Amino acid sequence: MEKSSKLGLDASFNSELAIGGWDGKVDQRGGGIFGKQATFHPTKYLNGILNWLKKQSNFDCYTNTRVISVEEKGIELLGLGSKEVTVSTENGHSVTCKNAVEATCVPLQKLSVIVEMKFMRTYAIAMRIPKGSYEDCLIYDSEEPYRYIRFTACDEKDDYLVIGGCDHKVGQEDPSGRFEELEQWTRERFTKVTSVDYAWSGQVFESDDNVAFIGPNQGQKHVFIATGDTGNGLTHGTIAGKLIADEILGRENAWANLYNPSRMLSILKNLPGMVANDVQVNLQYKRFLQSDITDIEDLVPGSGGVLNKGLSKPLAVYKDYDGKVHTFSALCPHMKGVVCWNHLEKSWDCPVHASRFSGKGGLCVMGPAKGNLNPEDENAKTAQSIAVEG
Repeated sequence: MEKSSKLGLDASFNSELAIGGWDGKVDQRGGGIFGKQATFHPTKYLNGILNWLKKQSNFDCYTNTRVISVEEKGIELLGLGSKEVTVSTENGHSVTCKNAVEATCVPLQKLSVIVEMKFMRTYAIAMRIPKGSYEDCLIYDSEEPYRYIRFTACDEKDDYLVIGGCDHKVGQEDPSGRFEELEQWTRERFTKVTSVDYAWSGQVFESDDNVAFIGPNQGQKHVFIATGDTGNGLTHGTIAGKLIADEILGRENAWANLYNPSRMLSILKNLPGMVANDVQVNLQYKRFLQSDITDIEDLVPGSGGVLNKGLSKPLAVYKDYDGKVHTFSALCPHMKGVVCWNHLEKSWDCPVHASRFSGKGGLCVMGPAKGNLNPEDENAKTAQSIAVEG
């Protein structure tokens, strides 16, 4: 807390802190307090930005358009020459520009900053609580894995507590029981909560030094990235808009070095942790020797599994609710990791660098993979074609 105060934050520690509404048997006393914070609706925030952009004469927006490469070409040396950036899409179109920004969860690259991040699956639930029975504040605990609570409106009778956490590395642990764990944890502390109305999961991309990567992509001058948000995407998105704009326009920004994707000192300080993470990630290639199922008949409708007979490439097999089987290559297009079936989200998740694919169509829904799982039968081809066209 002392360091936070020196940095100018409204921070203090109260050993007698008691959170209003925390009335369960699990005791809570003491904690750090950070004042002058705010919460706001992320979708309304994004819609506000888009509505403003739509009014700008030089703004164009193309949806349902997958970018597969962002390449910087040309030579710039000692003030001579020039470079340009070519942005290419999956359907063969391209855009040439002076600068490009990859404001994505993960940059379109094989490794580089990707090996300096951990890819985590995270869970959240929304529980009703009677109005007036909870103090409006953000709560974070210091356990591992951690949990957090935020507060939002529901209706005239109730509000919502949004409880999140139970993080684990993507594709490397069973997702079962995470929502139930969050619910139990909450009920033990806040006895007035009632029903669980919503439950969902997502992914968090954590840099090895817990600071986002915002600025020029490693080895490039005109391609900029914003990634490694470590669960602070709303904050980093706003920072990135200002910081990257300053860098493109040649304006000085005091935070440029802190967030520089090519920074070395803070990364090297955590070198043992980064090496340990990379070793653990590469151990996931053991799935080339594993099979989730021994026979397609083992699958119940609405489920999937990897079939690996050892003599050929592993197959990702999905049986839809009508009993039709859809077979894809189980190899992630990014770095050829063998995907895992996520029964909670009905998706294929790569345990190496966390690319995700839809269960039935094998469509890439999250990078760093740039393409879909390769269909191996007509059902899979048809499902993927319909999903792409839709």
